[in-house]
Amino acid sequence: MAQRIKHHATYLWQEVPRIPVYRIQTTDHRIARKIKKRKSKLCVYGVNAPFWVFQLKYSSPRKAILGLGNITDASVKETADTGVFVAYTLPYTDTQKDVRVQL
Repeated sequence: MAQRIKHHATYLWQEVPRIPVYRIQTTDHRIARKIKKRKSKLCVYGVNAPFWVFQLKYSSPRKAILGLGNITDASVKETADTGVFVAYTLPYTDTQKDVRVQL
């Protein structure tokens, strides 16, 4: 049976309607590092689980969705039930690791 590849999820939502403050929640280390380089505020981080929640300001919802797509390099979709935007990324696999075979 084939195994399913685990995806990292990154969510975007607006805190309060009509106020240009958004939150981005991610489980991907690479995305968290990219967001830390921007003007953002780290609001929540997981102690026992790898997740981060950042607070960012965007002038419009359209620019927030575009920013999420630029950060994740993935397509952004809206969830049907809650109106939260989500982008799924694949885990990073490093092919440059030093793997030695013992004889």
